[in-house]
Amino acid sequence: MLFAVPVIAASINNRAQAAEDFVSTRALGLGGALRAAAIGDAGPLLNPSGMSLVKAYTLEAAYGYSTRRSDQFFHGSIVDTTSAFKIGGGAYYTYHPSAPAGRPEGSGHEAGLALSVPFSEYAAVGATGKYFRLRGDQAPDGNSGGMTVDLGITVRPHASLAAGFVATNVRDLHNREAPRTVGYGVAYNPGAELLLAVDGRTSFTDPGFGGHKGTSIMGGGELFLAHAFGLRAGGGYDAISRNGYLSLGFSAISEIGAFDVGARRDLFRGQLTDGSPSKLETILAASLRLFIPQP
Repeated sequence: MLFAVPVIAASINNRAQAAEDFVSTRALGLGGALRAAAIGDAGPLLNPSGMSLVKAYTLEAAYGYSTRRSDQFFHGSIVDTTSAFKIGGGAYYTYHPSAPAGRPEGSGHEAGLALSVPFSEYAAVGATGKYFRLRGDQAPDGNSGGMTVDLGITVRPHASLAAGFVATNVRDLHNREAPRTVGYGVAYNPGAELLLAVDGRTSFTDPGFGGHKGTSIMGGGELFLAHAFGLRAGGGYDAISRNGYLSLGFSAISEIGAFDVGARRDLFRGQLTDGSPSKLETILAASLRLFIPQP
C-alpha cells in the first residue's frame, strides 16, 4: 500500500542558493523528488496536500550547508495530521544566512503555515501561506520579500501509486530567493519497505548571475530495513546550472524519532548563459525527527 512505510519511518558560480532550495533532509537523499509523497516536513516545503497521506504528529529540526557560497540553512517544523478526517496542519521556519566571497553578506527568513484537506482516500488539496524577510545580497534592488502562497494537489488512483502537482510562490515576489515554479511528480510504493519517486520542476523566475530558466528532472528510491534503517539514493539534472548530480541519504529510526542525513554532489558542470562553466556544488543536511504518540 502506498505510504505504508511507517512514519517512524544551485548551482551557479556566484548565484545565491535560493531560500527554498532546502527541500528537507529526506527529499535531499532522493534527489529532491518527493512532491507526490510529501508527508511530514516535506509537505509544507514541497507539496502541502501531501500532509494528509499519513496520520502522524511530527516535530523536526534540520541543518543544511551548501558549498556554493558557504550557504547555511537552519530549519524547524511541526506537522500534525492526526485529526479524525486527516486534515493536516503544519508550521515551519527557515533561516538562511549567506556570506559569498567578494559580495555583501545577506540573510533570509522564511516562515509558513500549511493546510491540507483530503476529499477522499483518492485526493487531497493543500495550501501554504509564506512570508519572506530578506536583506543584503538576498534582497536585490531593495526587494526585501513579502507574502506569497503555494497551492498543491495529490491524487492517489491506486493504493501503491500517487501523483502530485504544486505551484509555488503564486504571488510573484520578483526575487530569485522565492522563485515561481511548477512542480510535479509520481511516487510508486509497491510495499512497506520501498518507495520510488520521480519529479520535475519548471522555473519561471530569472535565477540571475548567468543561470538558466527551465525544467529540472530528479528521482530516487528509498528502502527501509527491519523498520530501523532507511537507505536513499537518487540524482537528477539542475536546469539552472545545467549540472548533473547524485544524492544519498540514511536514516536511523526508532519508535520515538529518527535521525536523518542527506548529501548531494554535482557530477558534471554545465554552461552558464555567458558561456562560462558553472561551478560544482555539494549540499549536506542532517535532521532530527520526533514522533508524538497519539491515543
